[in-house]
Amino acid sequence: MSRRYRARIGFSAAVAVLMASLALPQASARTADSGSRCSGGYVALTFDDGPTGTTAAYLKALRDAGRARATFFVTGTLADGQRAGTRRIVAEGHQVGNHSSTHPDLVQLDAATAFAELRDTSRVVRTQTGRAPTLFRPPFGSTDARTRRDAARLGMTEVIWTADTVDWSGIPTETIVANALTVKPGGIILMHDGLPTTLAAIPKIVQGLAERGVCPGRIVYSPTPVEAWPGLTFHAKAAPWR
Repeated sequence: MSRRYRARIGFSAAVAVLMASLALPQASARTADSGSRCSGGYVALTFDDGPTGTTAAYLKALRDAGRARATFFVTGTLADGQRAGTRRIVAEGHQVGNHSSTHPDLVQLDAATAFAELRDTSRVVRTQTGRAPTLFRPPFGSTDARTRRDAARLGMTEVIWTADTVDWSGIPTETIVANALTVKPGGIILMHDGLPTTLAAIPKIVQGLAERGVCPGRIVYSPTPVEAWPGLTFHAKAAPWR
């Protein structure tokens, strides 16, 4: 999980050039959500730390990649300042999840402040979209029993990830793609909003999944624990869109 969060908030340079230069592979990615092409199962594409000035470009890249759909974990402060972005995410059929209000390490906060981080973001999302989020991702993947209870109290399932692209670290697009494609069916890929390298990776990831018969899916509750890394499990997985 990126600790360069604040540095990415202002990212806007080169977005237009990147949008023009995105090369969409022409194979089965065009029907990324077609049941006949999803024999290999589903994985979830997730983007943290938005919405940003680049969210519209991400949405276009997903549309162009066979109308692939994803889950955007938004922070309350950014969602409040980018209201059109949050509404557009939902309008285009994607999921919106809660990623706290100001992106702190929730485990390090006192109980009241930590709960307010989740509550306030859920209120922002509900106000903007008409629906409170049902998914929650803790910043940095830092969680504990209290954090999970807070999420459940607000009607949310905690979502970690099973494939970390490490896109925030400055690695090239090709490495982001390779990291994403380590995901297994049912898994969840971690990426971030506001990064030109990740934007360029979207069509390549969708194409790479399509070549395996795997489609981008939505996130649902999993009764079976899923391992994020040794010592941490969560209860979420990818499933077909309804």
